[in-house]
Order: sequence, then structure tokens, then C-alpha cells
Amino acid sequence: MAKIKATKNYLKRLTKIEDFIFEQTSSIEELQKFHAEHDRIIEFIKQNPTTPAPHPNTGDQSWPFSNGRYRLFFKLVKGDEDTVYLLDAIDNRMVNIEVYPDNSMPSYEIDH
Repeated sequence: MAKIKATKNYLKRLTKIEDFIFEQTSSIEELQKFHAEHDRIIEFIKQNPTTPAPHPNTGDQSWPFSNGRYRLFFKLVKGDEDTVYLLDAIDNRMVNIEVYPDNSMPSYEIDH
């Protein structure tokens, strides 16, 4: 089983996601659901760090969770004790310009 280490960027992004969930729902229960799913995926990655293939350009790996709403980015470093570095996380309901620079928020006008 691999050891997990969270980077500063990962922890910062996790806080942004938590804030976004709470701003959208005002629900502690929704935050608890997110954390339960997050804990489940961390455990999966600890036990299966080589399951997702590394990205051909960036070398990182990613795994979706919560029916694809969220995605966790990480990098496995093999050694005497394999270590998984958590690099980033995204909520696909957010724009995520840093990860997807070509994203935009669709806009529309309502005809009356």
C-alpha cells in the first residue's frame, strides 16, 4: 500500500472546492458527502496507485469520483515505500481555468 502526501496546492484546491460546495448548497451534509467520497477515493488510490495510466504529456495520473463530478490528480513515486503525491483536485461544476484554460462559462439570453 502506498503512502499518501498532500501538496500545498492540493490542500489549497481542496479548500476552494469545500467553499464552492458550501456556497452553492449551504449544506453541511453536502460537505460531509464530499469528504466521504474523497476519503473513499484516497483509500482506493493508496491500494491501487498504478491503476490510472500516467498522462502522456504531464506524467501525472488522475481519477474521477462522485459520478465524475470531481477529479483527483496525483503522481506516484516508486521507492522503498511507494509515495503518492496528491497534486490537484477539481470540481467539474467550477470553471477550473488553471487546469482547463480553454474553459468558459456558457451564457445565454432568455427570450420573452
